[in-house]
Amino acid sequence: MAITRIIYWLGNTFIIFAVLLGFTSFLILFLSDYSASFIFFIMSMVVLTVGSILKLLTHNTSNRDSNSEALLFLLLFWIFVPMLGSLPYIALGTTNSFISAYFESVSAFTTTGASSLVADDLSQVIVLWRSILQWFGGVCAATFAIVILAALNLFGTGIHKSKLFTLEKGKLFLKLLTIGRIVAFIYFLITFFTVLLMVFSGSNLFDSLCLSLSGISSGGLMPKSGPLNTYINQVGVTILSVTCLIGAMNVAVLHDCFRLKNTKAFLSLLKNVEHKALITFVLILFSIGAIYGSFSSVFVIIIESIFFISTAGFNYAIDGLEYIPVAILISLSLIGGSALSTAGGLKIIRILLLFRHLGTDMNRLSHPSRILPVLFRGQHIPDRSFLSIWMYFFGYTIFFGISICLLGASGLTFDNAVMLGAASISNFGPLLQYISTESGFSINDLSDQQKVISSFFMISGRVEVLAVLILFTPSFWRQ
Repeated sequence: MAITRIIYWLGNTFIIFAVLLGFTSFLILFLSDYSASFIFFIMSMVVLTVGSILKLLTHNTSNRDSNSEALLFLLLFWIFVPMLGSLPYIALGTTNSFISAYFESVSAFTTTGASSLVADDLSQVIVLWRSILQWFGGVCAATFAIVILAALNLFGTGIHKSKLFTLEKGKLFLKLLTIGRIVAFIYFLITFFTVLLMVFSGSNLFDSLCLSLSGISSGGLMPKSGPLNTYINQVGVTILSVTCLIGAMNVAVLHDCFRLKNTKAFLSLLKNVEHKALITFVLILFSIGAIYGSFSSVFVIIIESIFFISTAGFNYAIDGLEYIPVAILISLSLIGGSALSTAGGLKIIRILLLFRHLGTDMNRLSHPSRILPVLFRGQHIPDRSFLSIWMYFFGYTIFFGISICLLGASGLTFDNAVMLGAASISNFGPLLQYISTESGFSINDLSDQQKVISSFFMISGRVEVLAVLILFTPSFWRQ
């Protein structure tokens, strides 16, 4: 394993993040907060200097990379970037605790959207920063999913085939910037048109920008406290819900749709098996919400169902999904959105494949002498292809169980530990708003220990847990 290769790409990471800080410094000028803009500029220069030094010290490293190097860089990336992202929280006096700042940064960057801060108490600069951090995290999540996780087959079979996957073996790192630019451009266009449409609908420009950045990344952090219907009208929230749904869709399919630019490509977006399942889950949750709630709140329930299934989880109104049993909400949150998207959870494609495999195995039990292949999307899938999916499901279950145990040991009740564990590993922080107020739990009261545990599982969920489990195998380190 070439450590210098990893350090070289961490240097590139610092440089890219310095550009993000510099761009944020420029945007803050429009908020007329010149001191905050200067602070961001200084941080940008410091991070740029550190990144340049790391890159210069290792510039002679080989341009070839192994799978183990790619996985180790993946994990270090998701650990170090939130550290950089926590700097503005401390520099601007939002919090004096590094652990709290790191928790907020991890939550934003992994697009989890759990925050112990009150939005109305924050400056516009911090609100904007965490929205940008969510957007950047969403781009990184989709990029790494394509370049490393899908390329190393950690997603398993069934992933949509696209020209994005034309990766040359041994050059995964070199593809990061190329694929990252494509993904960033796609999400930028969607964000731009969302902001434009929301402003035309009558929404405030700043709120529209922050919500659009958060919506396409399935982040869930809001610019203001309280439900959306207090400051966003129905047209604006409808536009936002469509953006959230697109954010939960497979970015490879979105890329093909943008590339081909015809009706057939647009129809393929709707015909994709994951996207049809995504819409089906929205309809299922809407039906459940209508049963437990009230048919007079149809618009509220359908909007919140879209927000929930996309794992953005914006709270649109008080009378929404609050009446649905928590067990149902946890189950749906763990499923998540499409593979290769900004959404969290197990991913829909894995659930579909597991149920198809289970159905075939049940038929085999009733007809033991028959040869029954697993059919999915018109293709014969060999049993060995399901190994990585079952391994992932097993690993995800283990991590979820460990999160409950650790959070319970830190002082939370079992119910609250289950909710926080599910919210963390599924990268779905807004799930916590459905905890009963009678339980006495408030995310604002999390201890430093609980924030560290939650941060670890947010990162584990975002890197698809198998990447973390691989670290504990001796063969990985022998390389």
